[in-house]
Parts: sequence; C-alpha cells; structure tokens
Amino acid sequence: MIKKHWPILFAAVAVIAGIILGIVASNSTDTGVALLVGVIVFMFLFPLAGAVIGGWYGWRVRSPIKWIAAPAVYLGVVVYLAASDLLSGAGAMDMGTYWSIGSFAGIAALAVEAVSSAIAWLARRNRESIQ
Repeated sequence: MIKKHWPILFAAVAVIAGIILGIVASNSTDTGVALLVGVIVFMFLFPLAGAVIGGWYGWRVRSPIKWIAAPAVYLGVVVYLAASDLLSGAGAMDMGTYWSIGSFAGIAALAVEAVSSAIAWLARRNRESIQ
C-alpha cells in the first residue's frame, strides 16, 4: 500500500516540516524569519507536495476519480492553515486568505495532474497503435 500511495506520505512529511518551521517562526522575534518560513512552506513545500500527488495519480490512475486529488490537496492546505491558526492562538484569518494561500498547492496539483494525465494518455495511445 505504501508503494502505491507514497505521495501521501510525502505530503505528510511536508505538513510536518511546515509545522516545525512554523514553530521556529513563532519563537523568533524577527519578522524576516516568519516571511521566509511562509515562502518556504506555502510557495515551495506545499505546492511541491501537490505537484507530486498530482503527477503520481495523474500518471498511474486511469479512473476519473483521480481528479479528486487536486481539490483534496487544496482543502488539505486550508484545513492545515485553519488548524495551525487556532492551535497557535493567533486567531482565525479571514476566509479569503485561507482560499488564496491554499490555491498555490491546489493549482500546482491540478496543473501537473492534467499534464501527466495527457502524457500518460498519449503514451498509452501510442503503445496501443504500435501493437
């Protein structure tokens, strides 16, 4: 099972790294550290995890149910943000902020999933036409 769904573990590691970096940022008095952590987590780690999930399931799964992966990644980031805000005591942000920050990972997952699905479809079509 882990061999088939390793991107989920990769995303879990990204979330854990995001939590650890968030703790580091919250214990720092330097605003630059918080900004750097925000960029690393929300513009690199989470979109990378979304891209890995989208690419893996876009390539491996032929069922249309695979298109649930991108909204799941998107909502996962929104839930992570809401939980981290409530647990840190910072208070909840407005919903527009949650949706816009979560969109980086969701859009990355959707884009990579669409591209990898198209490549997989072309590869299968070419393989069938050769045989």
